[in-house]
This record gives sequence, C-alpha cells and structure tokens, in this order.
Amino acid sequence: MLSAIAVRRAAQAALQSSQPSSSKQPSPPPTPSAPSPDPCSESKRPKLPSKRKSSSVNGKSSRNNKKAKILPGRVPATARYFESKNTVEEGEDVIMLGSSSDSEPDVQAKLALDSSDDSEAEEIQNPLVSIELPLYPQPSTSEPSQLSTFRPTRDLNVYELSADEASAMGLQNEISVLSIDREETLALLGAYALTVLKGSISILGVTLSASKVAHHVFVPRSAPVPILRCASLDAHADLNIYTLPPRVRSIHGGAVVAIQSLDTGVEGLGRVCRVFDGVFEPSRWLRSSAEVIRPGVSLVRVLFLNVCKSIICPVIQVTHSTRDVLPFVMPESWSIALSAAETPPSSADPIPLSVYVVKGPKKSGKSTFARTLLNRLLAKFQRVAYLECDVGQSEFTPGGLVALNVIDNPVFGPPFTHPSLPYRAHYVGATSPRCSPAHYLAAVQALLETFKLEVQTSLPHDESIDTRVTDITPLVVNTMGWTKGLGADLNAKIEELAEPTHVFEIIGTEEKGWPTASPLYDTLYNQSAPSKAFQYTLEAISPNLTNTHFNAVDQRNLNILSYFHSILPSITSASFPSAPIRQMTATKWETSHPLCTRYPYEVDWSQAFDQVILIGAGYEDVIPSEVSNVLNGAIVGLVECEPGTEDPVYLGSSGARELPYAQARHPPTPSTSTCHGLALIRAISPSSPYMHILTPVPPAILARCRVIVKGELELPIWGMLDFTDANEGVAGVEKGRVPYLQWGKSEGLGGERRRVRRNLMRKAQM
Repeated sequence: MLSAIAVRRAAQAALQSSQPSSSKQPSPPPTPSAPSPDPCSESKRPKLPSKRKSSSVNGKSSRNNKKAKILPGRVPATARYFESKNTVEEGEDVIMLGSSSDSEPDVQAKLALDSSDDSEAEEIQNPLVSIELPLYPQPSTSEPSQLSTFRPTRDLNVYELSADEASAMGLQNEISVLSIDREETLALLGAYALTVLKGSISILGVTLSASKVAHHVFVPRSAPVPILRCASLDAHADLNIYTLPPRVRSIHGGAVVAIQSLDTGVEGLGRVCRVFDGVFEPSRWLRSSAEVIRPGVSLVRVLFLNVCKSIICPVIQVTHSTRDVLPFVMPESWSIALSAAETPPSSADPIPLSVYVVKGPKKSGKSTFARTLLNRLLAKFQRVAYLECDVGQSEFTPGGLVALNVIDNPVFGPPFTHPSLPYRAHYVGATSPRCSPAHYLAAVQALLETFKLEVQTSLPHDESIDTRVTDITPLVVNTMGWTKGLGADLNAKIEELAEPTHVFEIIGTEEKGWPTASPLYDTLYNQSAPSKAFQYTLEAISPNLTNTHFNAVDQRNLNILSYFHSILPSITSASFPSAPIRQMTATKWETSHPLCTRYPYEVDWSQAFDQVILIGAGYEDVIPSEVSNVLNGAIVGLVECEPGTEDPVYLGSSGARELPYAQARHPPTPSTSTCHGLALIRAISPSSPYMHILTPVPPAILARCRVIVKGELELPIWGMLDFTDANEGVAGVEKGRVPYLQWGKSEGLGGERRRVRRNLMRKAQM
C-alpha cells in the first residue's frame, strides 16, 4: 500500500500540473492539497496525524506545545491538521490554517485531531480555512500599561499630618493626605483606610464622596488592583466636612483623600498559607531593589512608591502593571448595566422591591460583578442583602455554606479580607452541590423565605442621619459557576425561586476559548423575557486581566484559613436574639500563632451536643464506634435547630461513652435550622467526654448550637502546620513523628486520594 507521504506528494503534483503556467507571482511555501475522497485514503487519514509531531517556528517539533493559539474573533471550523512550513520536504501530514484578511498575520494553530469528526467536501478542497466568530460579547483585552499617573511630591500633593493635626480633623494617628487632580489616577498596594476629605473619587466602580466614614481597602497582588480617580463633583460635594490644615486648605480642584495604614494582621495570613506569602507587598524580585529616595517614600524599579509610613503593612503606589500586579478594568457593558439597574422603572411605587440575580460560568468575573453591584446599591440603600449560592467560592463565608448576609458597608477587597457571620446560613458540607442537590435547593428556598419575611421590609433600628433608603433592603443573588448539566438545572431553579426583577448574565468562555451558548446581544436588556425581569447580557473579564499565579483551590484554602484566624465582633447572650440586622465582619486577624498552638474551647460533648450528623458520599457507612476518629481534626458546621424539630438520638444501653450519632441521618431541615459558622475539632479525648474546638463564633452564639454536622470539607494542609517552628515540626514534635501528617508518597491501603466514579452521561454525550 502507498504510504501517506507518497499519496500527499502525488496529489500535490496533480494539483500543480492543473494550474495555469502564466501565473508567476510569488506564492507561499507549497501546501499539500487534500486527496480525492478515496475510500482507502479516507480510512487511513484520521490515523496519520497521531504519529506526527507539530512543527514549531524554527522547524523543530515539540511534544508539549499542543494548545491552540488563535486570533481573537476567529474560530477554526473542523481543523484537522497542523500548520507547518515545507511540509512535503519534512514529511509532515499537515494543512495550512490561514486568515481571510491580508492585514492580519497568519496564526500557527496546533489543534489535536479528532478522528470522530467527518470532514466536508468543501473543507477538503480549500487548504486555507477562515471562519468569523458570531457576534458574541468578547472579553475586553484592554490593559493599561501605566496604572498611576499620580506623582507624589511632598508638600505639593502629598502631606504628612502629625497625630495632633489628624486629631484636630477628627481622625486618629498619623495620616498621609493626597491631592488627586481630575486627570490623575492612583493605584495602591496594601491594606489601608481611605477617607475622602474633599470632592469625590471612584474606586472599583463605586463613587465615594466626602464623609466621616473611613473605608477599609485591602489590595493584595492576588486580586485586581483598584485604580483611584477623581470623580465629577456634584453640588453636595463642596461641603466642608473636615477642617483642613492651612497648608492643605490651599488645594483647589480635584479630590483630597486621607490614607492611613491598617494594622489588622491580615498580612500575616501569608505566613499561614505560604502560597500567599508577601501578597500585600511588591514581588520578591522587585522588593530586593528598593531604594529610599525621601523619608517615607521608597522606589522599587520605578514601579512602587511607598506613600504611607508604616512598618507593619506599608501602602505602596503601583505605577505600572506587571505579570503579577494587574488592574481592575470594568468592561463597558458592566458600566451600562450597573447604571441601568440603579435607575428604578416608572411605577406607582417609587422604591420597588428589587431582586438582582447574577449568573455566569466560572472564571468570567461573576463574583466580581456581584460585589460591584453590591457596592453600587449601598450608595442608595442603607442595607443590602447578599444571598451566596456559590458554595465553592463564597464571598463572606468559607466554602460549603449557603448563606444570607446583610451588608451595610461597601467591601473593597477579595473574599478572604471580609469573613463575616451570616444572618442565616445552611451547611452543605462540600464545594459543590453535586451529591446533595435536593438539600441545596431546600437551603436556598429557606433563605429566600427568610429574606422576604424578616429582611426585605424591616424597619431601621437606629436614628442616625442617613439620606439612603432605610425601610427597604434589596437582594443580590450570586449563583454558582457550574452552568452545565445538573448545575444549569439548579441555577434555573434558583432563578425561579428568587423571582428576580433584574438578571445579569455574563457570557463567558469555556476552557478552550469558545462561547458556551448563543446569547441575545442585540440590546442591553430585554423586558419581554418570560420571567418579566430586565435581562442584561454582559461580557466576561479578559483572561489577561486575571492573576494566574493563584488558582481556585488556593483561594478557597485561604478563605478557610482566614476564617479560623479572624476575630469577629463580640456579642452578648442577652442582646443576641433581639440584635438588630447588621453586618458582623472581622476587622482583625490573629496570625501570630498557628491553629495547633492556640487556646481552644473545651467542650463536654455529652452535655453540649444533641446530635452528630455526617453528610456526604460514603459517610452513611461510618459505624458509631468509629465516629470519634472521623471527627478528630475535622471541620464541622455549628447548627442551631428549633426545639422539637429534630428526632432525638437513642444510644445503646451498653454504658459506654458514645457520641449522639446515628447512621444515615439526613441533615437538619433548612426551614427549622440555621448554621452559625464552622468549627475545627482539634482533638477528642478517648477517655473522657471532652473535645477541643477552635472557632471564631462568639461564645454567646456557640452556646445555642446543639447539633454539629460533618461534611466533605476538610482543613487545608497549611492549617495543620506550625509556621513558627524552624525545624518544620508541629507544636514541638519533630517532622517525622507528627500524627496524621506524612511527607512524601502515601503508602498503605486508603493512602491515595479517593476517587468517586459517576456513570452519568452528560447532555453532550447523548
């Protein structure tokens, strides 16, 4: 039989002999044409490319480079071969993939073959294939190279105020006052308190006017860096709220802000989770070349300027973007949709009850848009409810919780910088509702009913002077990024239960870069939808503007560790049942000691807990005699149930000390229970009914939790280590003798990671 190369060469010779001899213009390197549809050659062709390697630019083959590099706005249709130069001489079974536009350079596309696809006859005849993308909202690729045009100059636009001068203005400690002109931009790195003294500024899509409120801003390198700009001044922004010193009072135009470094301990989370070590500071290779150019101002390769005196957590100015410092860029469709959502429709009710649903695939900026929408609504409403349905990447709580939070202050920072106590929550116990979709939907439905009955039209408890709306609380629903198969059905059911007035859908891209569905992008919103809600179609955040140094697992681990190291506001037992609806967010972190050396709560489980419930795949097989081993070192949910709603657990008459556990029990009913937070069971005594528990939940709330629920959520490995031990031991125990920890390859039965096989076909496989 003829080889594939011989067949290709014969086909090319036949093609060249049929061309007119008068065409003498220079042509690109010869490209083998596809042979005639012969049954023998057609049956062999799909197998040939698997034996060949793609050619690189220098003519050498590469096994690792198998991903496609495709121009934005171009989609290859049924690409079956690799692009190469001099394919006949090199003996490669390839085909050229080009562009129909002469102004665009050809792109080398290395696409793996798919022998299951049948090629069309017209695709075989033309070696240059070019197909335009449909009009999908493509991710924005605009990335400003210069983030800060602000040039700090002492006593000109930067003023260092002493403690006495700050006290005369009603501020505390030493502060730095910055004057930002209308055309200037400022990007800072670190944790700082931002107070607008004069004018107004915009940050993360929100406009802040002069007020007495000091906004806490957390800007690590793992998140997009917000850019401060001087916003347009309105008639109410010229009020002199602060009495500025004479040397600062002479500033005309622009905005005046006060920057003060925060001593919260959040930067210590980098010691706990070493992946985020030094994330609030410049990169290690840039930090080593720092040079002090004036007192309090340092220069790092013309990229970072220290604008605030602080040794604990300095505030650094970012002048240019780098590979690990990327700006926050709001797409144009986001700005239009947010402005349209803020404008209430013409109705007899001047302030309608609004429910905003945000949906979209993962890595599309869905959570970022939901946070931006929350901050925009807080400029009009005194409180905004936030329903978190994404159990894998939660905003205010650690993973595994479906939570309803009531927020009264804007949040400027990634999720690990504002862990909070939820108003109501239910513990799913996993980062995905795949194993318990019914319980997940019941939890969401119970939280929506709680919002409608207790939060939506609640009366304010304070009499402070506030021009914002106080008697109505809107709701923002953040759905999960699982938008296929069962995840799509769950999101559709949540949207049906929420009865939204506004739906924001982000049309993201799949992992291979192709659009997921065909959206209606003719208009910004479509009021004729079946749900009678305003429909907004948004573009996704560009992958070029997301930090790839930290993946979703790292962010989830940091959220859990930040929660257990946080210090939440205290509350008394007398005021807890009748406490007003307010936000309870951590403002301090205790990161000087690891979890293994902190003082725990000693709890008598025979008196404190009524039930121990295990949920998740495989936990129904745990027998009562082994439940103490399962709970040792586990993360559990602290659940409060209404009296008489849960069946008691009847223990055996053997007289042995047994935890109140029964096999295969269902989780608590969401309509009659709530989860106040998570706890880490650090140890269980084998000879007494005592266990050691670590939790940031205040004792007044902890005493009301009579049920603990163990799910699939586990403590990250960083939480088990002792970062204060120089010998890499744990709590004085040498490295090789630490229980439950093993360095190196796992050995023994059950040492490998457990894999769950799910023989359910997806819709695309049917």
